[in-house]
Amino acid sequence: MAIYHLSIQIISRTQNKSAVAAAAYRAGEKLKNIEQDKTYDFSKKHEVVFNEILLPINAPKEYSNRETLWNEVQRKEKHSNAQLAREINIALPKELNREQQIKLARQYINDQFVSAGMIADWALHDKEDGNPHLHIMLTVRSLKKNGEWAPKKKSAYKLDENGKRIPKLDKDGKQKIGARGRKLWERTTTSYNNWNNKDKAEIWRKAWSDTCNKYLSSENHIDHRSYERQGVEKIPTIHEGYVARKMVRQGTKSDLVEYNNKVRESNKKIEELRRKANKLLETIKALQKHIKEMTKRLEEKFYERIRNEYIAREIERTELEIKQTEHEIKQRKRGTSQRIRATEQDRLLSQKPQIRNGKSNFEEPDYHFEPKGKGR
Repeated sequence: MAIYHLSIQIISRTQNKSAVAAAAYRAGEKLKNIEQDKTYDFSKKHEVVFNEILLPINAPKEYSNRETLWNEVQRKEKHSNAQLAREINIALPKELNREQQIKLARQYINDQFVSAGMIADWALHDKEDGNPHLHIMLTVRSLKKNGEWAPKKKSAYKLDENGKRIPKLDKDGKQKIGARGRKLWERTTTSYNNWNNKDKAEIWRKAWSDTCNKYLSSENHIDHRSYERQGVEKIPTIHEGYVARKMVRQGTKSDLVEYNNKVRESNKKIEELRRKANKLLETIKALQKHIKEMTKRLEEKFYERIRNEYIAREIERTELEIKQTEHEIKQRKRGTSQRIRATEQDRLLSQKPQIRNGKSNFEEPDYHFEPKGKGR
């Protein structure tokens, strides 16, 4: 997995630093400091595999010369506490080849710094020790459209919470009027650019991870956030740098390297515990799923049994009702037949005297009744 490291520092006169010396070291070149009439020669620094100066569109072409650029910066920044340059050091993904590393660096620098108006002097260092990295030196003073250096501060109107200018008032609370009848407004001094804003560091850090991840496979993606911000239970290591690793190679003890080795060992144990915990959670989830499925099947069987028992009872009840209905129908038929038989017998009996006298018009039916209790 690729590692993430990005640090930002200011090269200033308060540290008794020289922008020319810093540029010579990082570019691996021989440069003369005109201010001090001193030459710095780092041309034998073999780990510098690539360097380049990138200019914004309004920068003079002569600033593409490294010696000219940084001597001009030192000429302009004369104050004893002046900031000379901003330096950003970045670990490059060793998973990328050299061409990809250069393309990645150039894209990031152009997008984040040159497009904002900074001149960027950058170099790629690689000692073939698995730690390729970038040194980016940036100008801190803006350039005007005509290519001249702009002031670091500028005057601007004071604005209220609604973004409107605040009038300058006299003792009576009325807005003051200046020369030629112009209204006067409150003014303040502000930075010419916003490059020193606190939020810039976070923006640049995130932009590096975002740009890197466009070149890296998903398993090698990096994250600019700390482990704590990512919600990762992992102990962070401390950036070792070249000196600490050189000490170890020469057989000298380095507390920093030893600390990082212990951290890495602890992180391995944490990772192993995390894997075991995740496996246990997966087992619990599988059991919960199995129990849920079993419960569902048991519920289905239970409801199916209840349903079947209900259907059986309904069928039984219906059959019983049918039998009772059939029985009632038979009873009604039997009662009806008996009433008809009784009625006919009564009529016959009442007509017999008339029949004997020959006065009855009654015709005896062509059927006869069996005595009660006997079938036909």
